[in-house]
Amino acid sequence: MIYDESRFRVDVFFSPALLPQQAAIKDPYLPDARAGFSLLQNLSGAWSGVEGNNSAHTAALYGQTIVSFGESGLHGHWTLNNAGSTQLYRLHWTRDYRGRAYSIGLLQPYSGFGAFVSAPYLYGVEYRSSDNSRVDREYRLGSPVEVNMPIRGRLEILRDGSLIYSALLEAGNQLIDTTTFPDGAYEIEVRTYDEGGRVINEYREFFTKDTQLPALGEWQWSLQAGTPAEINPSSTLPDRHDEYFVQAGTARRLSNNFGMFTNLAATGEESAVELGGRWILPWLEVSPSLLHAEGRNGHRLYGSLKTPYFTLGVSETRLGDSPNPARRDFSLLNNGYSNRSANISTPLLGGQLSLRYTERSRALSVNDSDFVLDSELAGANRLQTLEFRRGIFSNRFWQGNIFLSHSDADGIAFTRATVEFRRRGENWYHSARSRVEKSHSGTTPFLGLSSTWNDRDRWSMVVDQQFSAELSEDQQYLRSVSRAAGLRGQASATFDWNNDARNDLRSLNYLGTFSTNLMSDGDAFAWGGESALDSAILVDIKGSEDQDFEVLVDGIRRGYARGDEISAINLPAFNTYDVTLRPLGDGFYDFEEHSEEITLYPGNVTRSDYEVESVVLVLGRILKQGHPAAGVSISIGDRRAVTDEFGIFQMQLRLPPNARTSPPLQWGDCQIAIGQQVHSEHWINLGDIELNRGYCLSEVAHASH
Repeated sequence: MIYDESRFRVDVFFSPALLPQQAAIKDPYLPDARAGFSLLQNLSGAWSGVEGNNSAHTAALYGQTIVSFGESGLHGHWTLNNAGSTQLYRLHWTRDYRGRAYSIGLLQPYSGFGAFVSAPYLYGVEYRSSDNSRVDREYRLGSPVEVNMPIRGRLEILRDGSLIYSALLEAGNQLIDTTTFPDGAYEIEVRTYDEGGRVINEYREFFTKDTQLPALGEWQWSLQAGTPAEINPSSTLPDRHDEYFVQAGTARRLSNNFGMFTNLAATGEESAVELGGRWILPWLEVSPSLLHAEGRNGHRLYGSLKTPYFTLGVSETRLGDSPNPARRDFSLLNNGYSNRSANISTPLLGGQLSLRYTERSRALSVNDSDFVLDSELAGANRLQTLEFRRGIFSNRFWQGNIFLSHSDADGIAFTRATVEFRRRGENWYHSARSRVEKSHSGTTPFLGLSSTWNDRDRWSMVVDQQFSAELSEDQQYLRSVSRAAGLRGQASATFDWNNDARNDLRSLNYLGTFSTNLMSDGDAFAWGGESALDSAILVDIKGSEDQDFEVLVDGIRRGYARGDEISAINLPAFNTYDVTLRPLGDGFYDFEEHSEEITLYPGNVTRSDYEVESVVLVLGRILKQGHPAAGVSISIGDRRAVTDEFGIFQMQLRLPPNARTSPPLQWGDCQIAIGQQVHSEHWINLGDIELNRGYCLSEVAHASH
């Protein structure tokens, strides 16, 4: 305590240990679901094929069906293909709420924490911790930063001399929200000031934020148990194995920059345990793990080194062969294999130079007489690649790049040099490229052109179209890529024509996709949506028939809705969204501009209602004895206006469809008919209106009598 008698002031200071800690985020979980019963059916399809010497075609229809009840729901995944096969490969009841998730039924469980044990389809149960329903997911990835404020003041946090966070804080021990902090491990500088700008404290501390480390002080865990299953093309449901499967794993961050995990798995005949960790420093990341099974061992190592001069990454994964190679219906581990890779990149001559090396064990043989690989196209086991990229120039519209690469695959060399020029416009994007390829079959030059068109909000729906062509001495390629997404779904199609005179080959390859959705909240039904996601909102607009409105979710376009219809807008689950409307037409609309916060869990379908009326802008000028009349109150219908200093007024009127004639103007108890009216689709100009009792309709009628 400090007493200043000259200013009659007493300052009382408390030890930081006596002050209460104030959390950065008060409630770390999403609010409860707003939706009750909901039905959501996602439909998506894909097709692919070739017409030519070896014509073939394949197609499939995929469906995801969710019947939800708030935070819980029944989930089903099924597929149909052109071979006549129908398969239901997931059907389970699940609930993911406030950090805990469980599922029961036919499921494909969370893969656990290990890198070796298979994640089979399972008739069984799963129970695990979950971050899906948390609102502090980004915050929990970072180590905690706590600041003591003896008095109310200001906080600044800097990294390498640059400000990354600032806030006004009350007195007390404050946990800082690190959601917006950059990922990585680095030193931060913390500065606190009083309200007058005087420094209270200044210090440095080490901070880490990593997506692969659990939150500090919390356990992550998972448990799965049941009977493994395997997809059978001739059966609708997966076949059960005469075996049981149990897997349990846990992970915990032991310090700001170090964490460990363990994973246990077992069947009736096998068991495996894996132990691993992750250590992160400002310039180094290391993630090792070890596996031990009955008669088999394995390891995995990933490392990354970052310096001002280069970045180096290495990885190695190895699993020993099984001592009992007899085939089982289900096995915890795959056959033995070994993969290793290394890459290094460094700035050079204004560009980027990179070197990659990959070595892998030989692929498994395919014992099928109908399946024969061209020996020249078979997968290689040792790959080496050297690449160099550099920008030649860049301005607002033009960009030039050069790309050089040399690769070696088991002694077979391939070299490519490419020069590309790009031009960006409002709707068009053009590119021209020239490249030369050298391989064991010779040297081939290519010349290519490409143009892409995007509607850029010209229409309500999103449309993209790309055309490209490539020419060499004895080869020609033409390609078209189209995509459209709108009120009823999205679709894409690609066609690629190839004429190879050297190999006497002509072919047309084609592929495509589509998706749409059927959904209901129990009271209303809609179909469509620009994407296939696992929750949705129904935008019900009453009025403004056939008019389009953009739906903004957290300020970002997520689709559009149509007047006098119920439109579907798909959104990812596990989030709270702020939804608003914005007219897309050129006219004027009268509706209450309000935003709604909607929380969605998987399968939720909620409705947002709007009453929107198309209105016409009416303007004119009021005169009294030929001079502008200021401050005059008038009305037309139920709308009122007051003239400005020049006698001008404007108002928005609701008129019947296609009506563009204004009703009489009301001035006190006087109605004045309006003569000539100039109008367009969205406005009416009433011109000059003389306020004179002699023009009142009631006075005129009385005089005629």
